[in-house]
Amino acid sequence: MRMIPWKGPAPVDAVEAAAAVAAAIAADSQLVARCLARDPVAWRMLYDAHHARVARLIAALGIVDGEADDVCQEVFIIIYRHLRTFRGESRLGTWIHRLATRHTLRYAKRRRLRRAVLDLLARAAPPRLPHDWGENAAARRQYLTQLLERLPPERRLALVLVEIEGRSAEEIAAQCGCSVNTVWTRVHRARTQLEALAREAERGVAVTPPRSPSGKARP
Repeated sequence: MRMIPWKGPAPVDAVEAAAAVAAAIAADSQLVARCLARDPVAWRMLYDAHHARVARLIAALGIVDGEADDVCQEVFIIIYRHLRTFRGESRLGTWIHRLATRHTLRYAKRRRLRRAVLDLLARAAPPRLPHDWGENAAARRQYLTQLLERLPPERRLALVLVEIEGRSAEEIAAQCGCSVNTVWTRVHRARTQLEALAREAERGVAVTPPRSPSGKARP
């Protein structure tokens, strides 16, 4: 039996979702207009709405402690300088995420953090599994954080956005400027490397990332 394509109105849920997105984009545009008019209250609203997400992104890319605060402030200075380029074609949060990702990766490269992470993987033993792993949630979080710090930035970012932030691969691809397949490749390799590090933790054997024929770590 041949199925006849549905040509009626869009489902109610889809219409409501589209309306919600349109309303959110309109609200973003209004907030941007107020910021560009030098409204201090609007700038504070923008900062409060997006600071936590930017800070999580920076941490996911391996920038920690005082450096993370500095990079976060730099991101918002860049937002201030470039807000006029926001066209309202997507959510303001998506635009900010792209800008923050580019700046943080540039910062990481300048500080040779990516090379430092790879060198650490080659030299250092994985962290020891805490004795009170089963009972202490804080110990589990700290141990996982130590393992994540040993992943290359792109893999760590993809894994955090999928597993912790709950983002879709399509959204991550758009924000990171790569293909959906690349996102899933990075997530898969991050999971594989994380599992290997966890398995070797008690034996103190370092696990190095696979390398391409050029000698660089794969994404």
